[in-house]
Amino acid sequence: MSSILNRVQLFLTEANKASVPISSTIINEFGEACKQAFVKQFVEERETEFKPRMSMIGRPLCQLQMEKSGAEAETPPYNSKMRFIFGDLIEALAVAILKSSGVKIDDFQKKVKYVFGDDEINGTYDVKIMDKIWDIKSASPYSFQYKFGEAGGFDALLKDDPFGYVSQGYLYAGADDKEFGGWIAINKSTGEWSVVETPINDDEHKKKAIEQAKKNVHALNTNAPFKRLYEDIPESFNKKLTGNRVLGKECSFCPYKKACWEGLEYLPQQQSKAINPKYFWYTKVDSRKEDVDSTQ
Repeated sequence: MSSILNRVQLFLTEANKASVPISSTIINEFGEACKQAFVKQFVEERETEFKPRMSMIGRPLCQLQMEKSGAEAETPPYNSKMRFIFGDLIEALAVAILKSSGVKIDDFQKKVKYVFGDDEINGTYDVKIMDKIWDIKSASPYSFQYKFGEAGGFDALLKDDPFGYVSQGYLYAGADDKEFGGWIAINKSTGEWSVVETPINDDEHKKKAIEQAKKNVHALNTNAPFKRLYEDIPESFNKKLTGNRVLGKECSFCPYKKACWEGLEYLPQQQSKAINPKYFWYTKVDSRKEDVDSTQ
């Protein structure tokens, strides 16, 4: 078990039994962090000019190009602002608990810059612990289990990383001339903690993550031609092809999918007779529900 996780679990276990001493400095820092999180999400003016940042550069290049071009993005649901501030507040709470549990935080919320020859990118890392850079993540129950929890881990994050967490972490660390320790994740539903550490021999992963970020930064700075990185996929129902085509997972979560895919339709699964069928993004519909129903 990670020494970080062990300390946190011991501290929270003791806090369940009786009150624990927490310094006024930690309490005041936590209060200030919460205030700043609220200001950031609701008061601060947002930058309108597109600038690549470490927190986003590991995402698919086509998505970044869409954003830079000013393509119209989907309007976020009303609760998205709440989700964002939950993440900020959980991060502030995580830092307070780490400090209270005796974990020495050498630095936190430090602005850094990574230079790739003629290109550069800025970012702000979360914490430096044991002379390594760590990224704090608030996770949904599903993400916690299958990425940061027992069913996940470093390999799971490598395999499925649509938000560029791996490149983000290695950039933060490289910019501060430190090693990347990994992720400290908190399940925002249950309060459970997990620590995902990078492998001891991670030079190959580090090189690949940095190289991908470098390519994305250069492509954005030089206005490389747009190229969609993913194709739609054939739809199957009960293990049989329907003739329809739908977006894959990567494109389904992209906020620019409507601008990227002409004629896109969000429809219930056309062959399903369920009362509450699953919905999919259809790029091609040869077999529509009304046609299916009329032949049955």
